[in-house]
Amino acid sequence: MEKCFDIIPHSSGWIYVLDGKASASYPSYSLALKAARLHALRETDTLRRIVFRRQELNGQMIAVKPEGSRPAV
Repeated sequence: MEKCFDIIPHSSGWIYVLDGKASASYPSYSLALKAARLHALRETDTLRRIVFRRQELNGQMIAVKPEGSRPAV
């Protein structure tokens, strides 16, 4: 089973969504991803694999590669 952190564009920057709840807005994708990763570190539910995804321009969710990955510009 997976726990997905979805990083999506927002009118005021970027947010991440977890379990249907949106985070605060961040001015860049990299800051939103960093905040999502910090949130994941605090998660205590170890039975679920954590997955980070970003939203493409066509709306499709794409898995984010490990540390240091960025979306195509």
